[in-house]
Amino acid sequence: MLKKGFIPALIVTAIAAVSVAGSATAKSESGHAASASLLASTVHPPTFNDAKLFGLRNALAAALKGKSMSGVNTWMVVNILATYWVAGQKGDAQASKELGIAAHYEGPSQGQLSTQVSEYQTLSSTGATGFFSSVIDPTSEGSVINAAVKKGLDFVAIDSPVPSSIHSLIYVGTPNVAAGEAAGAAMKKALPNGGDVAILTGSLTAQNALQRIAGFKAALKGSKITVSTVQNDAGVAATASSNASSVIASNPNLKGIYGVYSYDGPAGAVAVKSKGDIGKIKVVADDTEPGTITGLKNGSVYASIIQQPYMQGYLGAYLTAAEHVLGASKVAAILKPFETDGTISTGVGTLTKANLAADVAYNSKIGAG
Repeated sequence: MLKKGFIPALIVTAIAAVSVAGSATAKSESGHAASASLLASTVHPPTFNDAKLFGLRNALAAALKGKSMSGVNTWMVVNILATYWVAGQKGDAQASKELGIAAHYEGPSQGQLSTQVSEYQTLSSTGATGFFSSVIDPTSEGSVINAAVKKGLDFVAIDSPVPSSIHSLIYVGTPNVAAGEAAGAAMKKALPNGGDVAILTGSLTAQNALQRIAGFKAALKGSKITVSTVQNDAGVAATASSNASSVIASNPNLKGIYGVYSYDGPAGAVAVKSKGDIGKIKVVADDTEPGTITGLKNGSVYASIIQQPYMQGYLGAYLTAAEHVLGASKVAAILKPFETDGTISTGVGTLTKANLAADVAYNSKIGAG
């Protein structure tokens, strides 16, 4: 049953690297607290669609009140074990504590497609009741996900949307086109006179990456900014670093870098700083990895487009647990007032050096409980 009592301290910013989890038994956190109240709706800035996010949580909590949760075994499967997802793992753990279930978290260490496929297959054969996931390649993984759903597992797409051919209850995550547009708007502000810009990305198949790139390019239309190259590191941070150094070395006219995956922005920032090009090459990042925060402080990052992975993990756990206990049709009815075109948006924000101190102070306050 849903547990009640106190509000535990929580930290929503990514603060530590995540260890590799290789199988469906690799990473598990038990919902062991004696009691846990529902997460307060005041813990996040109002710019992140919180009215709908917490409205949905409240509706699910009400529908689950008094229901047995003993049979729920749901998993969070991310696309890469990057620091970005630490906050999402904390959201999963908090929701699981409220629900009185165990929290499970895993994903490939460097975005390996074969590893994520294996994780999906393992879940469908070892007693999981559902999973919520950022899918690396929906084209090649769709049949595996659908096979799991056919076996009775509940699936919710988070972070990166999937096509309608994949049977996801809903998409919970960033409106990625809007995120790309925000990055484009930041780049136009950084480069009012235009210039060449390189894009660094961790995938050319994941929908979140494709949509962000599309939004970024759309926002640049009519400006004097030209995307000169798109470099794919396939989920390997070391490759992102070498790509960043290469695009700077090969294009003396380069004026900007847009880092799509969380580690791409820091890779660009380090390369810019090492070349002595702070102020000459503007970096717009996605997310708030430690390297991005450092870059905002030292000037090697101009702006970062921030998301809410915490709420993706949090609502992912609620939705897959509710679908198992209440059934898909009941949960779909609960979702109707809160969704827009099959999406629960967790919002987009823009972080700069100007509002960084306020953001850090805000998150420190949250972390203090």
